[in-house]
Amino acid sequence: MSPGTQAQASRRRSISTAAELRGVFPALFTPLKNDDPKRIRNSIDYDKAKVLIDDLIAAGVHGLVPVGTTGQSPTVSHQQHLDFIRFTLDYVDGRVPVIAGAGSNCTRESVDIIQNIHTGMGQMAVLCVTGYYNNPPQEGLAAHFLTVSRETGAKIIIYNVPGRTCSYLEPETLLQLAEDKNIIGLKQAVNFRDAGKHRDDTARLCREAAAKDFAIVSGEDDGVYPILELGGTGVITASGNIPEVASLFCRMVEAYGKGEKAVAQAMQEEANAFVKLLFARKNPIPLAAFLNSPLYLPLVAVNETQGGSELMQQIKDCIRAKAPSLKKYHPDMA
Repeated sequence: MSPGTQAQASRRRSISTAAELRGVFPALFTPLKNDDPKRIRNSIDYDKAKVLIDDLIAAGVHGLVPVGTTGQSPTVSHQQHLDFIRFTLDYVDGRVPVIAGAGSNCTRESVDIIQNIHTGMGQMAVLCVTGYYNNPPQEGLAAHFLTVSRETGAKIIIYNVPGRTCSYLEPETLLQLAEDKNIIGLKQAVNFRDAGKHRDDTARLCREAAAKDFAIVSGEDDGVYPILELGGTGVITASGNIPEVASLFCRMVEAYGKGEKAVAQAMQEEANAFVKLLFARKNPIPLAAFLNSPLYLPLVAVNETQGGSELMQQIKDCIRAKAPSLKKYHPDMA
């Protein structure tokens, strides 16, 4: 790094241990400008991103995760990917830790992204998704993450989301990976709320990871209270882009830590009204509607989906009644 980059890096915060992966970490949405009607080459709306970041920090979040899948990582360009992470680091300026989205189904690509981040921005923790489409076996998944660790030295949070990737990391594989000093956590996006294999696996991971430097957070926004019950430590959240939801989750984690379980559970139920709307279509389609932003194709606007006009009205009603911080993004509500 250049001297200037080193000076900037000294003001930045990331996480380096499982103990620091606690609380509420919104997977930051990447807002776009309406400057390409084809929705192929829109510019990033950095002014809106600044407002969003300020509102989330004011809501009490414990960190931010730019350019995860909620941040349109499959469709932003490689340069935009790096630019938005750099922007987030610079604008946050050490107020909260930043974890970079850096996953890929290609090990080389993930290594290259992380090395570019480290070279230009300094060492920071990364969130890496499992191998979508090529759907490697357990041995390949393990080799992928161990290679990323060895080649980059980055602190890695694994993202296990079989509903999107068809790749499911079994607990034996995850516990093997947890032995690596650089692999510090797991974003678990499976149904661990209901009885069955995924709940049993998640409970086992929370139980056995307690003896390792390895934290488990929810990747399911209606599963924050359940993951805390199982021994998890928080959430990496799409819904948390809405400041009112971020505040709810922060207060929920705090209440649970104080032993106020009934209070925490009630907050989860309150948050679930938002979660139902935010996942009524594939994420981040409804979130883009809440934040009044275009999306890159092949994602489309809520109004372009079947029954979308009705859902859009529900979203606007929700903003008016429960998320007034978002009115500023909607000229018809201002």
